[in-house]
Amino acid sequence: MKGIVVAGALALVVAFGVSTASAQESCGSFQAMCAQRCKQRVPDDKQCVPDHCLPKYQECKTTGCWQEGKAYGGKLTCNLKKS
Repeated sequence: MKGIVVAGALALVVAFGVSTASAQESCGSFQAMCAQRCKQRVPDDKQCVPDHCLPKYQECKTTGCWQEGKAYGGKLTCNLKKS
């Protein structure tokens, strides 16, 4: 029975595109990646990081999940360190 529950949970993760993070990943590492992408995509936009990445970081610190933007596949990664 326990195997069925685990298999069902894994199926949900796969079906909804949710991945779990490795033990090394944190909200801070995703925020840094977001900031780097912002600066590459819109180099002259000084508000990109505060307006886009920082709200995502604050949410991640609460939920432990980071939602990628559509341009990067929209992947949801959870179980991140909230730091």
